[in-house]
Amino acid sequence: MKIVVVVPTYNEAENIGRLIDALAVAFKNIPQHEMCLLVVDGNSPDGTAEVVRNKSAEYPWAHLLLEENKAGIGAAYFCAFKYAIHELGAEVIVEMDGDFQHDPQELIDLIKPFSEGYDYVIGSRFVKGGGIPREWAFYRKFLSIGGSVFSKVVLGIYNVDDFTTGFKASRVRGFLEKIDFDTIKTKSFAYKIDLLFRMHKLGAKIKQVPIQFGLRDRGTSKIEGGTFFDSLKTVIQIRLEDSKSFIRFCAVGFMGLFVDAGLFNLMSISLFKPHVSAILSGFVAMITTFALNNSWSFGDRRKQQLGQLLQSFPVYGVFSTIPILLRSKLVDYSILTFGQNSLVYNTAFFIGVLFGLIWNYVVYSKIVWRKQGK
Repeated sequence: MKIVVVVPTYNEAENIGRLIDALAVAFKNIPQHEMCLLVVDGNSPDGTAEVVRNKSAEYPWAHLLLEENKAGIGAAYFCAFKYAIHELGAEVIVEMDGDFQHDPQELIDLIKPFSEGYDYVIGSRFVKGGGIPREWAFYRKFLSIGGSVFSKVVLGIYNVDDFTTGFKASRVRGFLEKIDFDTIKTKSFAYKIDLLFRMHKLGAKIKQVPIQFGLRDRGTSKIEGGTFFDSLKTVIQIRLEDSKSFIRFCAVGFMGLFVDAGLFNLMSISLFKPHVSAILSGFVAMITTFALNNSWSFGDRRKQQLGQLLQSFPVYGVFSTIPILLRSKLVDYSILTFGQNSLVYNTAFFIGVLFGLIWNYVVYSKIVWRKQGK
């Protein structure tokens, strides 16, 4: 089987030569497959491409592809995917960073499941045996783990724990070859989520293998600004296109958010401390959204009889209270950490709202307004 490892680079002259040497060692441990490397460089001004050209003379399996226009990591991968499939005859394509945050020696674990019939293998940081750097700040850990939880629940892909990993492998025949990369919604890091969703919809057999995500030992991070919010936007766009009930749920959520946020700020200014206001405003919004969700979002499963409503509302209330209390704690923690001002507590408040959205949709659709027979 021909396996092409794709590595996007921009100003990685300090790392790429050492990475190619490390891959040469890793490739020797996978003799049963034809391994090669495709570096797609965004016309780096630091001489990254020249380093790759020099290494290609030593390693014939190392190839260089120059982007015409640097348009984001997703665009770089799509360009490389097309080249790997049509010019190099790739049967499996591996995505890998060029800065040693992915260990080349873990490549063998990523490749092995293809011989067992898997089509999409994910190097996961969030399964047993995987990990992220201890040195990461709390907010980065929170966003990384929380973002994957958000994606898992909203997209309904429950057998995946790491939606934004950059270390994964895809089967070409029947899968990557069927995807029109030009229709993927984002060219940033969030492309990973869209691509995973498409592979899932195509019926790919998915396996996760644990990886240890490392720190860069040279150079500076190339993470694009707005990555977290672009990922959230991408997840919501995918879900909106795929589910009418979720569209209605989000619309009700925005109505509830208007009530919630308005009361929260009004009470924080004039009546109560912010963490208390977060609780009170949440309960008012909870009653409002119960009525709207029952009559519209889940209208096909509507509770019409008084007895049903009286039974459902306490369950709704108990489960809805959990994210409200967690949000209050987040607001309180943020104020203690960063000081009390409207930017701090509103940022914490809206992050809490986003994760409340995940929790509530799952609980409402699976428990409160579950379909008959489920």
